[in-house]
Amino acid sequence: MPAPKNSLATTPESFSRPEGRALTRQQNAQVARGLVVATRVQAAGHVAATGMQMTAMLSREAAFLADGDPQTAARLNFIVDSFADHAAWEVRQFRG
Repeated sequence: MPAPKNSLATTPESFSRPEGRALTRQQNAQVARGLVVATRVQAAGHVAATGMQMTAMLSREAAFLADGDPQTAARLNFIVDSFADHAAWEVRQFRG
């Protein structure tokens, strides 16, 4: 959500013109940093939700396809677990 123009605190009257410009630059840098962090958090949430939904879907499909056969279930669950590991790895990449 974009911040309205001039929503930050005004420059104190005691500031010189160069100090006011420096303050504005620093404020703008912090607003930009906040937007980047918020975007990263939203992206991580989207990847996590997609990974969870797809892992659940694959788990249900594996159970259906195994049809009670333990050997087939083990093979299919390995594939599902591998996908879940990959999805978790992708979510962890947002920490950097």
